[in-house]
Amino acid sequence: MNHPSNADVRRVATRTGAVAIPASLESDVAQYHYAPARRAGDFVYLSGIVACNPTSEPMSEAAFCDELRIVFKQIERLLSACDAQMEDVIELQMFHVFGRDRLDLDKAGQLAAIGRVRDEFFFAPYPAAVELEVADLNPDGGLVEIKAVAFAPLTRATANKAVSP
Repeated sequence: MNHPSNADVRRVATRTGAVAIPASLESDVAQYHYAPARRAGDFVYLSGIVACNPTSEPMSEAAFCDELRIVFKQIERLLSACDAQMEDVIELQMFHVFGRDRLDLDKAGQLAAIGRVRDEFFFAPYPAAVELEVADLNPDGGLVEIKAVAFAPLTRATANKAVSP
């Protein structure tokens, strides 16, 4: 199986499992005191990852889809660092900022774009999902924040490591 590179992801052992921290998020973790990904027994919890447009110019649909792909690839990378994979995701939570001038899509267009990109990463049977509208996101220019929960039994992760070269 092709796993995303985890060479720059620091793992910190915890009493219940481990925390995964990509190098690119070290300063955020230090400033905001959170775990980007945390394994607790057979479950992996991912903090929200934000797709954003840091400029004041409206983002095109194509650019928004590219930004969403970056978010889903980060989800995939964090899961891999916690010995889980995309098909282990049991729930997605998406927090949307609609009607902002930073995106060239209305609510229906934004939801449709997210659905199309999500289908590039998740297949039937799909994870449970909730989509909520929020007033704002951090960082500035946030358009949608996506967080995930995965069920990935430790016995399977241990068995896979024993078989891997």
